[in-house]
Amino acid sequence: MLVRLTGKSKHGKNRIQQHGDTWIVVEHGRFGGQRAMMLASMERTDRGRRDGRWIHIRDDKDFDWEIVDV
Repeated sequence: MLVRLTGKSKHGKNRIQQHGDTWIVVEHGRFGGQRAMMLASMERTDRGRRDGRWIHIRDDKDFDWEIVDV
C-alpha cells in the first residue's frame, strides 16, 4: 500500500523534502504504545537506501497521511 505524507512539523516537512511525499507501508504494529505503520521512502537516500520510519496512525505529531494506492 502507498501513502502520501503531509508534513505538520518542521521535522516532518524536512523528511518530505529529503525523501518525497509518497511512501510504502511495510508493516503495521505498535510504536510508543499506539497503533502505527512502518514506512519506507520511495526515494532512496544519498547512500542508495530507503529511509524508514514509524508513524502513528492517529495524531502523529510530524505527519498527516492519506492512502494513494492499495
